[in-house]
Amino acid sequence: MQPVSCAGCQALQRRLRDLQAENDRLRRQLDAATRARKRQAAPFAKGQPTDQPKKPGRKPGQDYGPKAHRQPPGPEQIDEVHEAPLPHACPACGGPLDETRIAQQFQVEIPRQPIHRQFNIHVGQCRQCHRRVQGRHPLQTSDALGAAAAQLGPDAQAAVVELNKQAGLSHGKVTRCLESLFGVPLSRGGSVHTVLRAAARCEPVYEAIRQIASLTAVV
Repeated sequence: MQPVSCAGCQALQRRLRDLQAENDRLRRQLDAATRARKRQAAPFAKGQPTDQPKKPGRKPGQDYGPKAHRQPPGPEQIDEVHEAPLPHACPACGGPLDETRIAQQFQVEIPRQPIHRQFNIHVGQCRQCHRRVQGRHPLQTSDALGAAAAQLGPDAQAAVVELNKQAGLSHGKVTRCLESLFGVPLSRGGSVHTVLRAAARCEPVYEAIRQIASLTAVV
């Protein structure tokens, strides 16, 4: 490249050299990153560890924020009361013990024992039109009898829908969850039909909302 005396041309040449150097530097970084990605077994590497890493967790002080803890339930929420009596002797020296006070500890637990319900469906016939009529209990989720008489309860069906639609679990994982946590057997097809039936029950509500919304001036 021939030297130039124009100040503007010299500035452009310096700018061109800077850009070429920057381009070479970025290319080297890209090549190094590409090679490192091909070599490493675990993705999302953070590079070399620092000499003085920061301790994990919140830092003490004013910026820590309020310390949250589980609130104890009210007296009306207590379902079980269990006693944890003192041992007969001191576990350290074997001496006698004097009780000084009784403290409370609270625990919330998930019930894992499934409830098996039997509904005695009273079936009859109309004397006038001879139509078959059967009774229905509020806890029933279906009127099916015979081979389809074994049903899931309303809470179990709600759990299936929640796990599938909100938690994003597949129907296979939903069935494993019910079996392992609550001992409730369910097939994948049963999980699918449970979600479909729940959607069918919501269809009239959706249609009513849609009709009301179409008649309102502001949505």
